[in-house]
Amino acid sequence: MEEKYMSMITEFIDGTLSPEREKEFHQYVREGHIDMAEVEEMAKIQGVMLSSSAPEPSSVLKENFYQMLNEAQAKQPQTNNGSSLLEKIKSFLFANQYGRMAFGIGLLVIGLFFGTTWGNNSYKEELSDLNGQMVEMREMMMMAMLEKESVSDRLKGVQMSSQLSSSNQKVTDALFLTLNSDPSTNVRIAALNTLAEFANDPKVREGLVNSISKQKSPLMQVNLAELMVKLQETKAKDELNSILENDQTPEDVKVTLKASIEKII
Repeated sequence: MEEKYMSMITEFIDGTLSPEREKEFHQYVREGHIDMAEVEEMAKIQGVMLSSSAPEPSSVLKENFYQMLNEAQAKQPQTNNGSSLLEKIKSFLFANQYGRMAFGIGLLVIGLFFGTTWGNNSYKEELSDLNGQMVEMREMMMMAMLEKESVSDRLKGVQMSSQLSSSNQKVTDALFLTLNSDPSTNVRIAALNTLAEFANDPKVREGLVNSISKQKSPLMQVNLAELMVKLQETKAKDELNSILENDQTPEDVKVTLKASIEKII
């Protein structure tokens, strides 16, 4: 699927398409420009990530899980090629990132069950500690997705980042790198929209202002100008004026930027 459809796909998954855009979306599906199977896969992954905010279960449960696997291995006869049941299960679970994610979610379900049944202070403390590990796992997945060649993968990475805190420096740094250097305008817009949610953070706001001069795309310049109006960020005026005074800036963009500057009090 071409990059120009990715923004529409993202809005479709988020349920924010306007009626007109939705008709256009379904037309592109019928014409074969948008692969609905890939859209559904993106939606499925996003759904998994959005629902996996709970922490992993305790290390005791992990040990019990592996103990059960070892017992099953002892009872299971060896196959002709010598691979054990444990090796097959490990190969299935850890062959790729989706298998690892499924394994983690399975452990979460087990942990939630025992936590509800036996909830005690020590277990809750352990869950609190392991919540940090879950955040780290999501960070790593986000970073990996942002480095993919596929535009859709990088969009997924940006979507994952929206579930992490603005105080997480690794996340904000990765988002600003994407905002300022990603070759896809759609991915940069997605990064901008995510960072805009954290604009109350002074560091994030400062980074958004500094990003204005790094944008060569007229669409990005206009989007940033509109955000500065919404934030009423007076520090952005100088950056916007620099673009306005650039001879290479299209006239229609200059008109929009000038109007935006006038709206910033």
